[in-house]
Amino acid sequence: MMSTQSECCGGSTTRNTGEGDIVNKRLVLLIAGLATVMIVFMGTTYQYYTLQQEEHTKSFSITEETQKVTDEVASIESELQETEQKIIETENRIPLEQQRQAELQQQIDELDSQKSVLESEVSLQKKILTKDPRVLITTDDPVVIEKVEEVTRLCRTTEEKQQAIFEYVRKEIEYVTEGNPKEWKYPKEFLAFKFDFWQLPRETIEWRKGDCEDRSILLCAMMRIAGVPASDVKVVLGVVHFPGGQSGHAWIEFKMGDTWYALESTCASCNYFEQDLYYSFYTPDIWGWFNDKEYHDLKSDNSSSGTPIGREIYYI
Repeated sequence: MMSTQSECCGGSTTRNTGEGDIVNKRLVLLIAGLATVMIVFMGTTYQYYTLQQEEHTKSFSITEETQKVTDEVASIESELQETEQKIIETENRIPLEQQRQAELQQQIDELDSQKSVLESEVSLQKKILTKDPRVLITTDDPVVIEKVEEVTRLCRTTEEKQQAIFEYVRKEIEYVTEGNPKEWKYPKEFLAFKFDFWQLPRETIEWRKGDCEDRSILLCAMMRIAGVPASDVKVVLGVVHFPGGQSGHAWIEFKMGDTWYALESTCASCNYFEQDLYYSFYTPDIWGWFNDKEYHDLKSDNSSSGTPIGREIYYI
């Protein structure tokens, strides 16, 4: 009996030991499983955390870049506004600058015109000092050209223009024997050219006064501008004789067809005469003649480039 009980007790112990081993193995496996789960969980958690950190970093970087770009855009827009404002201000100044440039150009043009006039006057004065009367027949003077165009605007032929010019000088230019209005304008060297003062055609037109040579010089210049050849018109100087005396005088002679005529500009009621009739009445002693192309000093037998005429005679 005892033997049997012992066997029974020994079998029970053996079964308990086996069961404990099983429990221990299961516990180890459970712990190992839990450890694995924990490791996996921790690894996953770490990976998620890492990803979260990376995403946060990326998000922060993107936000920073976005802000940077936004700031740059704002800066560019500000510069654009400033540039647009400068453009507006510049555009507003353009008309003023253009006006200023136009005013400056006008001043330049006026100064150029004045310079041209002064240069012409200087050139004329130099010619005058040579005492060459041809310089007095100013066919290029715009004042004289304008007057010729005005006087002959209704004329068709050269003869009609000659008559219109003669009528203008005879009726519109007052005849005076002396006392020209601006004698001081010329230097003494020019006044020594003759005893009285010879006016330029422009001056006779502007002053509307002149004596015989002034009116004759004007007539010659206007006829030349109107198209009369230099070979067919001239200012003649000499001494004319009349009942009771004689005097220095100047008149115009022009050719129409084959006949020469004399224009007596000092006679308000006279028309032109045939040269022979004029000479038979005044029996002139011719001292010389000139136009813009040539002059002849018959008294000294010089011509063109010879001694200037008129230094020893007083013209009425």
